[in-house]
Amino acid sequence: MKDFKYAVFAGGGCRCLWQVGFWNAVSPELNLKPDIVAGASAGAAMAAMIMAGTENIGLQLMKEAVAANKKNFYFRNMIKKERVLPHYDIYRNTMIKTFNSDALTRLKKGPEIRALCANPPIYLGAVSGTVIGLLSYTIEKHITHPVHPKLALSLGYRPMVIKLNDCNTAEELADMIISSSCTPPIVPVMRYKEKITLDGGIIDNVPVSAINRDEAPGKMLVLMTRLYKANRIPNDPDILYIQPSKLPPIAKWDYTNPSGLQDAYDLGRRDGETFIKQYKNQL
Repeated sequence: MKDFKYAVFAGGGCRCLWQVGFWNAVSPELNLKPDIVAGASAGAAMAAMIMAGTENIGLQLMKEAVAANKKNFYFRNMIKKERVLPHYDIYRNTMIKTFNSDALTRLKKGPEIRALCANPPIYLGAVSGTVIGLLSYTIEKHITHPVHPKLALSLGYRPMVIKLNDCNTAEELADMIISSSCTPPIVPVMRYKEKITLDGGIIDNVPVSAINRDEAPGKMLVLMTRLYKANRIPNDPDILYIQPSKLPPIAKWDYTNPSGLQDAYDLGRRDGETFIKQYKNQL
């Protein structure tokens, strides 16, 4: 049985571990083998790990790295002129360690994985583009609560889709993923094909837009990481939107909380097990 031709992984930082737990519970039961996968921000990282079969080692490596990190901000490093935010180094090094040569081979041979990035308007730089982009996302989120925001597009932000299967090394893959997660100053300014790339969530944190369903008909499974009211979730018979039963218990950029990462994963597994029972009863 192949119920879903497409899969989409929303952004959400550390909370995206919920997606991994959910997928690991559901995939064996439904034989999930999508042809095309899309992700934004950390959702792109989760998608890559799952499709390469390295999600468990990735979770373990992330927990180890976070356990060794005591703070999310190192004030003393300002005096030393060193990086005060540890997130970039932890994120990139974990991705590099997660994808060995065998994992890269599986990734390149697997389904197409698309990472959504945002190119800022020509009148904005990387930092100002991030500030205004995230501000527009936050304002729209709190006023109209859309699953798929539109304000950033109206301000001149443009989507860029990176095909992760095109990577040649783990370092290149890590840079592609971080380009989709780029939120200066937490992550330094990233560029892909000479263009500034910002967090894809600025354009669409639930990047259904990265997949053109006109390419081939099929159903889509969308894994979100935050809670939306039922009347805000689009009603499309070919798209199944799934959200956590409650907000995963960790902040998006908390790199000091290994137990929170595990808790997010465990919540995903429990939600996945509940979903399977309900889904099978509907068949």
